[in-house]
Amino acid sequence: MYAGYQYIDFDAERITQAYTFDGIPLYRDITKLPSSPSISYAYTTLALVYDSALFGATAPILGQSYMLELTPTLGAFNMYTIMGDYRRYYVPVRPFTLAFRALHYGRYGRDAEDERMYPLYIGYESLVRGYDYNSFSYTQNPGDPGFDPNRLFGSKMLVANAELRFPLFGVLGIGKGYYGVFPIDMILFYDWGVAWTEKNKPVLSGRERTSVSSAGLGLRVNVFGYLVVGVNYVKPFDRPDKGWYFQFSFWPGF
Repeated sequence: MYAGYQYIDFDAERITQAYTFDGIPLYRDITKLPSSPSISYAYTTLALVYDSALFGATAPILGQSYMLELTPTLGAFNMYTIMGDYRRYYVPVRPFTLAFRALHYGRYGRDAEDERMYPLYIGYESLVRGYDYNSFSYTQNPGDPGFDPNRLFGSKMLVANAELRFPLFGVLGIGKGYYGVFPIDMILFYDWGVAWTEKNKPVLSGRERTSVSSAGLGLRVNVFGYLVVGVNYVKPFDRPDKGWYFQFSFWPGF
């Protein structure tokens, strides 16, 4: 359990950019706009946590963990945030790990969709790979079949992930021990997620928000115990204009 107080000041600007059809920048203009007044609010967080997972070099390899969290907020925002995070790790055959995660994070209440708060985003590499912000182009022609990035934003989200992970050098027999000569994990993954608002609910409820998914393979390496670096080769299934591409990360696996 913990509590806190936050003060936020706002600054607004409009950025106008123009490109030729072949992607050459023509101009960029920044205009200052009137902004909302400063706000402040208080919050407290209650959490129930269980963790029996055994952590390997780059991610957990056995056990399970879960967290249920409730965060009421009072002041400029009257709402509450709910998070449920469940993770399970199986070892069907040593040294292969099957990892699963189900995550819900949502804002509920009167001010859950206040425009002064940045919306939740499921395109982070730690959630649904293949939909990171920097992978989208500003120069896509309006008539081309494409992907609407607004599908990735909302006040609530549901994410599910599955990975097969194993020590690359250990499986190849290069070196001794579980990881062999160096702690590198090979992964095969599938990610799924959906973000929605009260006005645009998921398609399962008969509304217009649909889920996104991706799959791929990658490597994660533990850099001398200081940093976990990963590279994924990912295919986002719901982006017809985007093929396989490389995506990097700098944190452990879920």
